[in-house]
Amino acid sequence: MAEPENKIDFAKISAMDWLKIIAVLVAAAFVLYRCFLPFRAEYAFREAYNLEAQMNSPNLPAERRADAAQKALEKYEKVKKLAPWETYYHIQLARIYETQARQETDPEKKLEKIRQADDIYDLCLKISPTNPWYVMRKAEIYGLYAEIEPDTDKKAELLRQREEKILESGELDQNNGIFQAAVANLYFQKGELDKATEKYLHVLEIDDRTGEAYVMLAEIARRQGQPEKIEELYQTLIVKNPAFPNVRLYLGQIYEQRGQLADAIELYKEEALLDKNNETAYRILGNACYRAREWRNMEVAYNRLTALRPDNADYYLYKAHAQIQQNKLKEALASYEAAQTLRPDDANIRNSINALKARSN
Repeated sequence: MAEPENKIDFAKISAMDWLKIIAVLVAAAFVLYRCFLPFRAEYAFREAYNLEAQMNSPNLPAERRADAAQKALEKYEKVKKLAPWETYYHIQLARIYETQARQETDPEKKLEKIRQADDIYDLCLKISPTNPWYVMRKAEIYGLYAEIEPDTDKKAELLRQREEKILESGELDQNNGIFQAAVANLYFQKGELDKATEKYLHVLEIDDRTGEAYVMLAEIARRQGQPEKIEELYQTLIVKNPAFPNVRLYLGQIYEQRGQLADAIELYKEEALLDKNNETAYRILGNACYRAREWRNMEVAYNRLTALRPDNADYYLYKAHAQIQQNKLKEALASYEAAQTLRPDDANIRNSINALKARSN
């Protein structure tokens, strides 16, 4: 017995049926296309992110970094089109425009970059109007507009809007130290020290290792004439966040003002050892050792400074002074000669070299 044939007789399909089939195929293709958009967006985003890393790499030539920056922008623009609903992608693009705006010196180009960032932040706020991060970025945009606004009244209005957004971000997330610190900084800048203190203390309730809050509270205590409070805050910060930069320098300077130079030097040494690239710490340490007549420690400090800044003639001169005090005349002569190389027309350095040579003979 012959099996029935299951062939479709296309001649019997009506025009309306063909239209329905085509419509289904088009709809299926559209759905398939939309399904692949997130994957395409993520792939393009990763490419843009890698280009941004090259753009920020100090080890690459300037031309290559500029080329990477342009390509990163193009990729991020593509991502924005592929995933118009994804604010995280948009923010990456807006950040670049904002950074470029801060670096731009030409007012017209600066304004263009600000507007490009502003448009994206506005889009993000339409999608997610209660996100405090986007509100904070909008606040910074108002600040950028204010920088280049020549009209006094308009500038004041822009700054008012900036303040409004900062306060709004703080209200939207009261348990995030970043937004609370921004509000505290705003109050501090306006001279409302009681409100600033309250907010800085709230920041420390959120995270008691937040060094910036201790430093700002110390500055408020200084303005209010509370030296004991300043010392207490710095000591607490050293305990809570011992790696916070330069806190020992701040505390050491308080000790110096009280005549406790030896205690200050110990703090300066600790700060210098924490970060051997901290030029400020070594310079303050070297100066303090000079006042204390600790020539060996002074030489050590300026040895490090000449390594960090071999183009600074003064560092070689101070090192020479410490070496002479230790009767290291040969080493001192080498230090003077290094300084003279940097400042060949300095008669004082030449005289010092001649005097040292005569003393050596």
